[in-house]
Amino acid sequence: MADLLKTSLVLIVIVILLRRKVSMAAVMPIGAVLLGIIYLTPPMAFLKATISAVFAPKSLEMTLTLVLTMVMEHILRTTGMLRRMVSSLSAALPDRRVVMAAMPAMIGLLPSPGGAVFSAPMVNEAAGGFSILAEQKAMINYWYRHIWEYVSPLYPGIILAAGITGLSTQALFIANLPFALSVVAWGALFCFRGIGRQQTPPAPTGRWREFAIFLAMVSPILLALLLVVLFRVNPALSLGGAVMALYLVHRYTPGMIMTNLRESVSGKALFLVIGIMIFQEVLRVTGALDGISAFFATSGLPIALILVLIPFIAGVMTGLTVGYVGITFPLLLPLMGDGTPSPGLVALAFGAGFGGVMLSPVHLCYVLTCEYFEADIAKVYHRLFVPSALVLGSAVIPLYVY
Repeated sequence: MADLLKTSLVLIVIVILLRRKVSMAAVMPIGAVLLGIIYLTPPMAFLKATISAVFAPKSLEMTLTLVLTMVMEHILRTTGMLRRMVSSLSAALPDRRVVMAAMPAMIGLLPSPGGAVFSAPMVNEAAGGFSILAEQKAMINYWYRHIWEYVSPLYPGIILAAGITGLSTQALFIANLPFALSVVAWGALFCFRGIGRQQTPPAPTGRWREFAIFLAMVSPILLALLLVVLFRVNPALSLGGAVMALYLVHRYTPGMIMTNLRESVSGKALFLVIGIMIFQEVLRVTGALDGISAFFATSGLPIALILVLIPFIAGVMTGLTVGYVGITFPLLLPLMGDGTPSPGLVALAFGAGFGGVMLSPVHLCYVLTCEYFEADIAKVYHRLFVPSALVLGSAVIPLYVY
């Protein structure tokens, strides 16, 4: 119980600081220090956790992937490819609302940390001159960016869940599919509330011609996707290959490359990633989530409620799918069925945890999206609560089937 109170206090402080417009890059180190103080973490242990968080291979890979995402976005934007991508898809599809949803959904196919920052300019471009609140555009980008994380075997959360439970990724795909479908369905209702049909005029060259142009403009992203999906190439290497291809196609000189790197890479975003990784490592070192999990596991609560509460809290605290899966699933495995775990119970725990991730103030995509659109974080939260609860409600389908 003490761990739950301590971590809740830290989370409340983080939310208050964010509400007061304190930069997330500063908030996360503050949260890590506060967590260390509350748990009386020795200074050397805290320093070791900080160094480990910054220089861990996964942290470096995440940082590199985010940098390459920003570099590619800058190239696409400055060369006019981004604008042409949106305009061609807008001409190919009859409704701009579909375009606004399709862009982040497409980018979400690639398991890129902070990938929402890539699709945010596309959503903004697709919104055009229509009067849409910043919070609503942030919601659209953030919501549709995360359809695939429930089911895609490219995402490390699914891979880790399969490894821990012994279920195949195909079984998890089927069990979690109701979540992904409900994200699309509820998003159509809640993301576009108050936005009427934004009719796009027929393209003079024909919709199929415009769709072909769209495919040409989006080919760098598709290249990265194919490298990951077909050849199992690391996402960072895939993005690096796509960036090199863009440099060659647009004949970038060394000077142009240096300008591109200088203008596209945000130091604020990099410090934000580092701050989040430090917070997560300190959270692990203090054993806070282990204490919370153990408390609920011995509380005598119904199994279904435990399978919801523990992953949800871990998801909120870590903001990462691999975080809540890796921390809670080994503990919850005995509750998921004798012998082979029930796919329905695994889906319930996975969906609850990811619901926490979507509502986490340390979720990188959420923070970057709100910062890009200069949206009020609290107002975006208000838009997220109900549809997130409804998506979790779709867990009754795998529970009933299995």
